[in-house]
Amino acid sequence: MNSIERKLQFSLSLSILFLMLILGWLLFMIVQQLTDDFIGSRLQHDAESLLSSLVIDEQGNVQMNAVHDSGIYNQPLSGHYYIVLTNNSVLYSRSLWDTSIDIQPLNAGESQLWHSDGPANQALLVWSGGYIKQDRHITIAVAEDLSPLQRQLRYYSALFAGITLLFLGVLLIVQHYIVRRSFQSLNAIKNELRQLEQGAIRQLICQAPLEVQPLVTEVNRLITLMDQRLQRSRNALGNLAHALKGPLNLITQICDNETLKQYPDIRNELLQHTKVLQQLIDHELKRARLAGTGGSGQYFQPQDELPSLEKLLQRLYEHKSLQIHHQYPDHALGDTDRNDMLELLGNLLDNACKWANNKVVYSIQQDQHITITVEDDGPGCSNEQLKILTQRGVKLDESVPGHGLGLAIVKDIVNLYNGEMQFDRSPELGGLRVIIKLHY
Repeated sequence: MNSIERKLQFSLSLSILFLMLILGWLLFMIVQQLTDDFIGSRLQHDAESLLSSLVIDEQGNVQMNAVHDSGIYNQPLSGHYYIVLTNNSVLYSRSLWDTSIDIQPLNAGESQLWHSDGPANQALLVWSGGYIKQDRHITIAVAEDLSPLQRQLRYYSALFAGITLLFLGVLLIVQHYIVRRSFQSLNAIKNELRQLEQGAIRQLICQAPLEVQPLVTEVNRLITLMDQRLQRSRNALGNLAHALKGPLNLITQICDNETLKQYPDIRNELLQHTKVLQQLIDHELKRARLAGTGGSGQYFQPQDELPSLEKLLQRLYEHKSLQIHHQYPDHALGDTDRNDMLELLGNLLDNACKWANNKVVYSIQQDQHITITVEDDGPGCSNEQLKILTQRGVKLDESVPGHGLGLAIVKDIVNLYNGEMQFDRSPELGGLRVIIKLHY
């Protein structure tokens, strides 16, 4: 399901996480740069101090003053090292022991700062600079082991990461709460829409957020428009029924005339056609009413409606001792109108009971669509008869009461739901089987 709330939660969480990662990376890089700058500045001062302590003999050889050639520079692997490079010689601090650091000779005034691997896998920060002393070019490189500092940085980085994750978790929880609370204002609209679908209310009356208020207004406008059209349709149908009532009553009165009684054949034919006309009008009005109600009425509840329908049919066909077996869900069928389903199932079951010997079986299943199956143990139909079953006014047996409109009305209702209807012979009962699929 396409959820705006989930998209918003995911987008905000991803944005916060991304910003936290960027912030952590920037903070790490800033600390790293500040550390390098601070230690590099100190190494430069050490190099200048070493330069002042250099002694150059007449042959160009360099030696370090005994004061600087002691202490940390004299302890093997102490973490503090220097290299003095001239054209004639290279001077290493005793602390380097048997290892060396690759440096490049630099011109006077040039300097470099870089990271390098040192003795005993130490992580060194090396500063080198070019000088001129006693008319000789000298390159001095001073290095310091950053391993202790890096261990501290890793510790504080892990501590910062833990605090950041904790803060991020709290922030996500607060964000989730704020977003959920913001969307709770839509629950009232959702509840009223559900009541609207079930016919419990006629308008949305809740106070909607400003962003969705135009949608609520438009829904209410469409509901009002539908109600007006429905009312006009009902008024027109009432006027039609009233207009046809007079001519039909007049024909009935004419049939009761003493003069017409002298012609019983003509009188009976008129009465028969009048009755058929009345039935046609009733069913056409019923079909139009179904088309006018659409899906704005109450949902169809099989467990509430069908038991009484079965009892009614068993009373109507009491002479057959009918057994009606059913299988249907115990919940409402979503997106189905109560009147539509009662009319559809009423016509299907009435047709099945009319032709059945003593048994009718029907079922309703709901998954991706609604499937309705009705079958009986009657004589069934041939392949040729199956092709014309839904034609309006067709009767396969004139001795059976009716006027041939039941399955035609069923077809109209199925078309309202963009459904499908098929007929075949019941493999278990031997009579007609009707299978209907309604899409929603």
